[in-house]
Amino acid sequence: MIVVVATIVGMTVATVTGGRFRRFANLEVRSLWVIWATIVVQTLLFELPPTLVSDSTYAKVHIGTYAAAFLFLWLNRQIPGATLIGLGAGANAAAIIANGGVMPASPAAWKTAGFQAAAEGEFENSDITPDANLALLGDIFAIPASWPLSNVFSIGDIVIVVGGTYFAYVWSRRQLTSNAWPAPAVSARVDSVPEPVG
Repeated sequence: MIVVVATIVGMTVATVTGGRFRRFANLEVRSLWVIWATIVVQTLLFELPPTLVSDSTYAKVHIGTYAAAFLFLWLNRQIPGATLIGLGAGANAAAIIANGGVMPASPAAWKTAGFQAAAEGEFENSDITPDANLALLGDIFAIPASWPLSNVFSIGDIVIVVGGTYFAYVWSRRQLTSNAWPAPAVSARVDSVPEPVG
C-alpha cells in the first residue's frame, strides 16, 4: 500500500509542477486487465484466513502475481519509466523467490514500523526471515509506527516509485499529437513589375 500511495504522490507532484493531466488521455495501455487482476488476487490472497490456504499455495500465488506484473510491463515496455518499474519489481521478485515466496524483512525495520512477526502457520507476504537470502533486497527500510501509513519497504519499492514518478514527469510534458491536417504551405510570390519605357 505504501508503494501505491508514494507512487501516486510522486506522479501528482510531477504532474502539477508544469505538466498537464489531459496528456494522460492519450496514453495507450495494453492488457490493463492483467495488472488489475494481479492487484485483486494479491488483495484477496493476503486477506484470506491462513487456515484456508497452505503456505506453499500462498507462496506460489504470490510469485505468480509478480509473473503477471512482468507480463504487463513487457507488453507496455514502450511507456517511459516501465524499465525502472521492472527493475524495482525484479529486485523484489528476486528476494521473494530466494526466500520461498516471502519478502524477507529486517527485524529492525519491523520494530520501527511497530509490526510483530507472523504467528507460526500464518503467511505474510513480508516477514522477518532468519538467515534470509538476498537480505539487502528485502524490506530493510521503515516508516515509524508513530507516522501515518507506517510500513516497511525495500530498495525495489523505491525504484518502482521513482519509475512511476519519472513516467508522470515525462508523459505530462510530452508534445500532444495533433489530429488536424497540416496547413498548406504558403509560398511567397512577387509579381513582375514592367520596366518603364523611355
